[in-house]
Amino acid sequence: MRKARILGGVIVAALGAYGLTVYAQDKHPSDEFIQYCAKCHGEDGKAQTARGKQLKARDFTDQEFQSDESDADLIESVTKGKDDMPPFGKKLSKEQIESLVKNDVRGFAKKK
Repeated sequence: MRKARILGGVIVAALGAYGLTVYAQDKHPSDEFIQYCAKCHGEDGKAQTARGKQLKARDFTDQEFQSDESDADLIESVTKGKDDMPPFGKKLSKEQIESLVKNDVRGFAKKK
């Protein structure tokens, strides 16, 4: 009986660890993206929010947009602002902005 309980606990722990590993590998938006970007660009990056439609925000899933913009251009846009997008250079560190571009914005390129 005791061995069965221990085995059950080990199995539950292994499943939990597996679930965390799968979640960690999933390309979910970062906390910074959710806080600062999703209002306009949406959690899915498609810019279909009310505010995104109003401001004509960029659709990050658009392959043409992804191929036309360099990482340096995107980092500058996030840092200094562009068109109707406000600057985030004083709210986010250089490292946070680079991570947003490389992991979040570029992460939407593969999704459709």
